[in-house]
Amino acid sequence: MTENLKVELPNFEGPLDLLLHLIRSQKIDIYDIPIAQITQQYLDYLQKMKELNLKLAGEYFVMASTLLRIKSQYLLPKNDFVPVEEVAEDPRQELVDQLVQYSVFKKVSAYFKERNDQVPITLAKEPSVANDKKVSPLPYGEISATELANTFSLLIRRFKLRRPQAATVNVKYSTVKEMTSFLENKFTAQKQVSFFECMKEIKLLDDVISLFLAVLELAKNKKLKVRQGRSFGDLELERVD
Repeated sequence: MTENLKVELPNFEGPLDLLLHLIRSQKIDIYDIPIAQITQQYLDYLQKMKELNLKLAGEYFVMASTLLRIKSQYLLPKNDFVPVEEVAEDPRQELVDQLVQYSVFKKVSAYFKERNDQVPITLAKEPSVANDKKVSPLPYGEISATELANTFSLLIRRFKLRRPQAATVNVKYSTVKEMTSFLENKFTAQKQVSFFECMKEIKLLDDVISLFLAVLELAKNKKLKVRQGRSFGDLELERVD
């Protein structure tokens, strides 16, 4: 069988590529590989490459040892005492899985390479107008006001997509010191103040927090008393004379 093998030397990408070539060239079923035949052909192929002084990567010899190991497993005598259902799986299965997976990736790679060769190279360029080119008005009646408005709206949308608008918003909020002065002004007119009533004059949440911290600060310095009739209820603020 091996002497009838016609050896060619294409540029293989690895041992799996070489094995796939041997299998396809002889129309062998990839799921039922004659391991003894393929092993001998693979070794003959490596010998031919060595005679031609071609450099062989170590992975080729790793695959050769794998094939010899699988072949030796077939040569080992079978144990008649092992039940049929406990017999180990086909030693070729791992190699078959690798070949099938490699074949799929090779077909996908060939497909993308073909598409890359067929699709022309395209380059995008922004439209440009010469500086000396003058814009001449359209003849009267060739475009309606509605069409002109729609065109202008489309240009605005494209401009916004190309140059997104960005803005910085500065929010000014009151400090605890400013809210302390706010409460002290309240106490000049009356001795008791409602916290909820003070909140009605404030619009920002940060200012409400500053107001509450100012209440705590004045209570700590014993400048006001704080009472609350019920949970989550209003705070009654009383000035301490």
